[in-house]
Amino acid sequence: MTAVTETRKPRPRRAQMVLFAILPMLTLGYQIAAKASAGQLAGAAFDLDWLVTAAKMPSVQILLVLEIASFAAWMTVLAELPLSAAFPLSAVSYVLIILASAAVFHEQLGWMQAVGGLMILVGVWLLGRGGTFGEKDPAE
Repeated sequence: MTAVTETRKPRPRRAQMVLFAILPMLTLGYQIAAKASAGQLAGAAFDLDWLVTAAKMPSVQILLVLEIASFAAWMTVLAELPLSAAFPLSAVSYVLIILASAAVFHEQLGWMQAVGGLMILVGVWLLGRGGTFGEKDPAE
């Protein structure tokens, strides 16, 4: 198997930032659609009728579209950035999901979740600063 490589100009920085912003939002939308779908399918036996019912549900259809869009966006981001730079972005969606669970589904948000979400954001910020362990920050 041979790898296909092509030489192309990288996207402008602004386009990369838009892709970065889209990924957590797609994940958030997917999780909201999944929760709504699960609530509607709760208690039903998992059989062929369940699959047919699920396939007809708008929330499941939205969920599938969001999954495909997320896959396309993620492949685009990975084609242009190192995995170590791109992957921390996925953690931002955890914080958005915690907030959406309270806002959309009226789930309780405890202080431990709030602190955990803040810690995730700090971790993403630290990872996003880049550099190598022990390397001096050029801004200092």
